[in-house]
Amino acid sequence: MEDGAKETLTLYQRVLQSPFLHPIALILGAVIALSESIYLLLLGEPVQNAIWPQAIRTLAWSFFLRQHVATIAIFSALILAASVWAALRKQRGSDLHPLSVIGLMCLIGAVLASWIIFLLMDIRYIRGAFLLLPTIYGVLLLASAIAVRGAPHLPKREQNKTEKTYTVLHLCTIFFAAWLVMPGIPALIGIAPSPPDAPTMGYGAQAGPFDSVRAQYLYPIPELVSDIQGPTEEDIDFSVYLYLPQLPGDPGIEGVPLAILLHAFKNPSVDSYTDWIDHLVGKGMVVAYIQYPTDVRPDEADTFTLVEEDGMSNWPHHVPRMHALQSAIDLLQERIDDTTRDEFVNQTLGDLKILTQHLWIGGHSLGGAYSLQVLQMAQDKQWGNQTLVVNTEMAAARPVQEGWLPNYTNLPENTLVHLVVAEDDMTVGQCDSVHHIGLFSEVDENHTLVIYIPSDRYGFPRLVATHYLPANEAHDTLADWAFYRRIDAQADWVVAHSRGDLNTADFAYANLVDTPMLSNMGKWSDGTPVLPLQVYSNPSESGLFASCF
Repeated sequence: MEDGAKETLTLYQRVLQSPFLHPIALILGAVIALSESIYLLLLGEPVQNAIWPQAIRTLAWSFFLRQHVATIAIFSALILAASVWAALRKQRGSDLHPLSVIGLMCLIGAVLASWIIFLLMDIRYIRGAFLLLPTIYGVLLLASAIAVRGAPHLPKREQNKTEKTYTVLHLCTIFFAAWLVMPGIPALIGIAPSPPDAPTMGYGAQAGPFDSVRAQYLYPIPELVSDIQGPTEEDIDFSVYLYLPQLPGDPGIEGVPLAILLHAFKNPSVDSYTDWIDHLVGKGMVVAYIQYPTDVRPDEADTFTLVEEDGMSNWPHHVPRMHALQSAIDLLQERIDDTTRDEFVNQTLGDLKILTQHLWIGGHSLGGAYSLQVLQMAQDKQWGNQTLVVNTEMAAARPVQEGWLPNYTNLPENTLVHLVVAEDDMTVGQCDSVHHIGLFSEVDENHTLVIYIPSDRYGFPRLVATHYLPANEAHDTLADWAFYRRIDAQADWVVAHSRGDLNTADFAYANLVDTPMLSNMGKWSDGTPVLPLQVYSNPSESGLFASCF
C-alpha cells in the first residue's frame, strides 16, 4: 500500500517533498537579488561596475532608513511577532503553507546576497557609516528562519545526517541574524545619542541667499584626446557648466568673483556636485563646473611602470586630460571675458563683470589634484591675482610629467589653501594631499592648511569621514559641519574681498584658519563634543602623517 501511495504522488507533491527544494529556493532568491549585477557581468563589465548600481541603491536605502527610524522599529517588531506566531503554530503541528516556506527561503537567499553587496560596499567605501540596513537584513533573516523552522535547538540524536545539517545551519542563521541586529538596537529604540543638527543659520545652513541659473557649453576635445577615449564615457558631452547667481536689480557692486570646480575620477555628472555648487553660487559667485574625460587609453598605458612619489604619479593618462582641461579653460575665458562673453551671461548679469581676479578653485579626488594644474592655467590668464582660495577634497596624485608641473608665482597676499583628507578614505589615502602643501611655500603657513576630518562613531547616525563626503550621494550631518561650513566661509571670504567688504571678510577668515571656529563640529545630543577637525600647517611634523615621509 505504501509503494502504491508513493506512485500516486503528483509532480507538485514530489517537488514539495524534494530535499533539494529549500536549497534551490535559497539560491533562486540570491540570483534574483543579484540579477542586475549578473547581467552586467555577462555583458563584460568588470566586477566593480557590475555591482555599482546595486551599491548606489544600497546607499539610497541606507539614507532612507535613517530618516524613518520609528517606522523601521515598528515594522521590525511586527514581522518578528509574526515569525514567533508562525513558530508557535508549527509547534502545535500547523505548518506554514509550502509555497510560503519557499517564498521565505527565497527571501533568506535574497537577504544574504544583498548583505554581501552591503559588506563589499562597507569595506570599500562607507566604513561602518550605516547601521540600519544590516539591522533590517538581520530582522528579515531572523524572522524568516524562525517562521520556517521554529525556535533554534541543538541537533538531536534521533535526527538523520541531513536533518542535523539543517538544524546546525538554522542555528547558525539565527546567531548570524542576531549579530546583524544587535548593533542597531540602540538606534531603533532611540537611546543612541544623535549628532548635531545641520546649522540653521550662518555657514553650513541652507545654501543661499541667491538662486542660480545654468548654461552648458560644449568645448572642443583635442584630437589627441578624442582618438584615445574609451567607451565608458561615450554618452557624455564634455562641457563647461556655468552657474550664475540671480542678483537683485541694483546690487551696488562692480561684479562677481569666479569659482572653478572639478569632479572625481569617472564621475563627470554634475548631479553629484549640485549641493557644492549651490553653496558657492548662493554666496554670489559665478561657478564653472568643468567635465573632463577620465576614460582615456594612451598607448603607453600597457607598458609603463607606475611610480608614485611626493604627491605625484606618472600615469600617462594625465597628459591627455590636461589637454582637455586646457581646452575647457580657454572656452571658459571666451564665454566670461568682458569683450567676448556669452549673451546668456549678459542677460543674467547685466552690466556686472565677472571678476576673475578673485578666484575660488578646487575639486574632489582626481579633480582635486587636477585643480592644482588648472590653477596654473588660471595664473597664466592672470586670474586669481587679488584673492585666491584653493580647496581640494581628498585629492589624488597630480601629474609628474614635464610641462604639467605647476610653478606658482606671485600668489596674492589674500591666498587661503585647504587640502582636506578624511580618516576613512579608502580610495586615495592622505599622503598625496600632505605633499601638495609643498606647492604653496610662498603662502603664509597659517593660510596653507591640511585639514583632517576624523570619523566619530559615538552615536547614531555614525559620522564616518569617507572619500565621498563632498558628493551629493553622501551629504549627511558630517558633510554639513566638516565640508559645507567651510565652503560657505570660503565663498563668503572671496565675495567679500571682491566687494571691499572687510568686516565680512574678517569674519569669514576667522572660520578658515586654525581656530575653534574652523575645527568645532558641534555636540552629540547628550552633550559629548563631536571629534573636531584637526588642522596642520606643517603636516610633516605630525605623527599622524609620519608614514608619508
